[in-house]
Amino acid sequence: MMKCREHIFKLASGQLRTATTTERLWAFQHRLICRRCRAFAKNDAMLDRVLENYRALLLTAPTEPENER
Repeated sequence: MMKCREHIFKLASGQLRTATTTERLWAFQHRLICRRCRAFAKNDAMLDRVLENYRALLLTAPTEPENER
């Protein structure tokens, strides 16, 4: 079973995406038990979505300023 410090490090650094099935299972079990890591994972996922939306907004922003009326 993972400890909180290890779980948060792997989650924040993106190592859980490429982790083995066993490590992902340990992380899942840890989140079931630990409410703080569950909250951290939820906040981390929300931050990822916000940053992805902002990045998409920057890439699709108009290059010419619009005339204000």
